Amino acid sequence: MTEQRVIDAINSHGDDIKTISCIIAGLLQQLRESQGGEGIESARQFAVAVAQQMGQGGATAPDVDRINLVFNQHK
Repeated sequence: MTEQRVIDAINSHGDDIKTISCIIAGLLQQLRESQGGEGIESARQFAVAVAQQMGQGGATAPDVDRINLVFNQHK
């Protein structure tokens, strides 16, 4: 029973991550259309700065390389 609860929790978080990824892709597309590559670059720099402020010392941390990758894919 416990194993199934863990699987359900992981799947639920996976759904959340995919949903958030779709939302972010839509927002980045709109940003690119309205502000071009400069808007994307400005947003990337801000996201990286926020990630760095969150720190890297805890059990979880933002993945700055992945943040850069996502923004660079939408330039």
